[in-house]
Amino acid sequence: TLLYTIKFETPDNHMDIDDHSEDYPEDYPEDYSEDYSEDYSEDHSEDRLHSECYGPFIAYFLKKLHPSLSDKEMLSKKDIDGFKGSMAKGLYVFYMMNDTEPELKRYPIYVGVTGRSFHERFRDHAQRGVIRKVREGSYPENVTDYKLYVWTLETTPIVAKYLESVFLMSWDFPLNIGENEEERTDLDTSPQLKPEDNKYNFDFNWDKYFEEIRNVNNQYKNEVR
Repeated sequence: TLLYTIKFETPDNHMDIDDHSEDYPEDYPEDYSEDYSEDYSEDHSEDRLHSECYGPFIAYFLKKLHPSLSDKEMLSKKDIDGFKGSMAKGLYVFYMMNDTEPELKRYPIYVGVTGRSFHERFRDHAQRGVIRKVREGSYPENVTDYKLYVWTLETTPIVAKYLESVFLMSWDFPLNIGENEEERTDLDTSPQLKPEDNKYNFDFNWDKYFEEIRNVNNQYKNEVR
C-alpha cells in the first residue's frame, strides 16, 4: 500500500520546470470487490497500457499522495479562474468522466507538471492545449457526454517532474507526447482493471526512489547557499 506524503522544502529560487508545453497536443474504497464489468480481454492486449484502463489504480495512487484538489471540472473560464490568486504549482492530471453513468469511472488522459501556478498553466491549456481540445470537441472523437476534470498535487518542481516521468513511463496517456506514445484521438472506454491488477506494472522500490529525491533536493539546497 502506498502511504507516502510528499513534502520537501526547496529554496525560494527554485528551478522552473514546466510540462511539455510545446506539444500542447476520496481515498479509494478499501473494498475492491466492486465489479468493473468483464475482465480486460486478450482482444485489448495491444493497448493494455492505456492510462484510461488503469484509471482506478491511478486514482488510488493519487489519493494516497493527498492531492490538493480532486474531481474539479475544468472546461469554463470560471473553472480556471477558481485557481486565480493562488501560486500553487506541481503535478496535475486531466481525466474524463461521464457523470450520467450509474458508476462513475475516471479516465486519465494527460499528466503534466508546472513550475508556474496552476492558474497560468490551465490558461495555456484553454488557449492551445487539453482544455481547448475538449471544449471544441476535437477530443475525444469516439464518445460524447464526457466532461473534463483535474487532480492537482501541490509539491516542488523536482518531485512533480519525477512523478510525471513515472506516470508516463508506466502508461500511455492519449494527449501526452513527450515520454509517451503518439497522441490518440479516441478515449479508451474499455473495461478498467481493478487497482490490484496493476500492481505488477507499477512495482517500484519506493523507499529507494524517494530517498534519491531527498538526496537531490538536499544537494540542490546546499549548492545554492
